[in-house]
Amino acid sequence: MTTALAEFKLPKIPDQKKLSSQIAPLVDQSKSLVITTEDHFVASWALIERHDHAIKRVGEIFDPFVSGLHNLHKMAVGLRDQFLKPIVISKQELLAKRSVYRREQERIAAETRKKAAELLQKEAAKELTREAKKLEKRGDTEAAGVLFDQAKSVPLPAIAPSAPATPKQSGSVITKRWKWRIVNPDEVQREYCDPTPSKITKVVTALGDKAPIKGIEIWQEESEISRKVGAQ
Repeated sequence: MTTALAEFKLPKIPDQKKLSSQIAPLVDQSKSLVITTEDHFVASWALIERHDHAIKRVGEIFDPFVSGLHNLHKMAVGLRDQFLKPIVISKQELLAKRSVYRREQERIAAETRKKAAELLQKEAAKELTREAKKLEKRGDTEAAGVLFDQAKSVPLPAIAPSAPATPKQSGSVITKRWKWRIVNPDEVQREYCDPTPSKITKVVTALGDKAPIKGIEIWQEESEISRKVGAQ
């Protein structure tokens, strides 16, 4: 069902100049602060709390604006997809039908080439057998034996396709790619196996630098947050 565009209004843009005048001095003060004494360290927490208040204020001012634009964007995407999705799905289904037909024609063409190759193989074997029998009649049994052996193992000749199984069409591009899946993990060679980061993280998180995992480096990083707003 189509959603009327008039149902949504552009949200009011926040007063950026006013907000900037409130935030810029705080940022400048933070940049100019140098912590060289314990008094500086203790006093800096008040500045952290002012940052928390400013962060909260920016959220209060901008969240309705961002949310409004987000809802408008979702509406626009949904409106577009009402018309786009059916035609995209229809195209995919049509391409799938063509693919099925193409594969079947390629199978038929391959089967035809195989039969033609088998006929050539039989004719070559018959010719070698005829020649072998001639040699055998003349008493050249050794040469005849060689030809008899060759007649039994004539290779199947390769017959290249004389034309595509389906006609080429302007703008049509056929791509082929190999795909794979693991059927027996124990048989995969070690050089193709990567460590699983999530498993390593779980052990390191639990055991820290006591984690019994070889080939990795473990270190500890420290961070500080303020409870009112959280890490930013």
